[in-house]
Amino acid sequence: MSISSKVIETVFRMRGAAQPISTEKFYRKLRKSAVAYRKGEKAKGCTHGVKRECGVYCGMRYLAFTPKQVDASSLVMYLHGSGYMNSHHAFQERFAASIAKNTHLRVFFPIYPKLPASTAVASIAVLNNFYSFLLKQGDVILAGDSSGAALCLSLAAERKEAHTVAAISPWLRLDLDERAEKMCATDVVLPFDTLRCTAKLWAKDLPFSAVKVSPMYGDFSGKNILLFAAEKELFCPYAREFYERKLAEGANVRYVEGKGQQHDYPLMPTPEGRAARSLLYQAIWEAVYQRGVK
Repeated sequence: MSISSKVIETVFRMRGAAQPISTEKFYRKLRKSAVAYRKGEKAKGCTHGVKRECGVYCGMRYLAFTPKQVDASSLVMYLHGSGYMNSHHAFQERFAASIAKNTHLRVFFPIYPKLPASTAVASIAVLNNFYSFLLKQGDVILAGDSSGAALCLSLAAERKEAHTVAAISPWLRLDLDERAEKMCATDVVLPFDTLRCTAKLWAKDLPFSAVKVSPMYGDFSGKNILLFAAEKELFCPYAREFYERKLAEGANVRYVEGKGQQHDYPLMPTPEGRAARSLLYQAIWEAVYQRGVK
């Protein structure tokens, strides 16, 4: 574990990111998210010299990152993590821009509806339509982090055209059990109690076993999946289970576990993050030119 990874972990621990919050504070956070979404989540952060444009599709805002040299045959649809309720962060935009720069592909970054303005069924319907819209422009590779990675996998399970997914620290099962609770001792990023409250609201009328909210139960036979998880995060036990199950079911899964790392580590400015990003760029290139994550 590098020094920079230790520093980032210490910062998260000092901020108390994973600490339990009261019900009142949780709903106050929900109201704040609703206001932010109505006002419009603004573009944030540096984009590595990549052109950034804003657009609207069926009322949903999105960002498009275009590198100076573009391979127009394919593009990336990147879904940011949000815990299904939070605004996206500047580092997620920077990461999407870095994908565009290092793969020479356009990257589309939908700012999809979240709690409390939307729930799983409505949000995935919009993203499904957006995916169809992007297919008219070229082959689409799905990528995302955290809850966004889970949405990518849920979409891939529904869409036969989705052949490749790069999933970073995905929330694979909405119903977190005692395995996740045990990981609270090491995870300094994800708040277990908050995730449980969010899960009930996000699923609404869907059972937790529905693929739309729990891609663990989806069929990915024949699909190529690059899966990242961090050793210390709540979602790690589920990533290991997903890897074993889907490999046995006929999916082409490559699993990369960051030793000593925290949630979303491939997005972090650390040696471990840089190594993971290189693997992701390579996987996207292979998907474009070889149709396979190897």
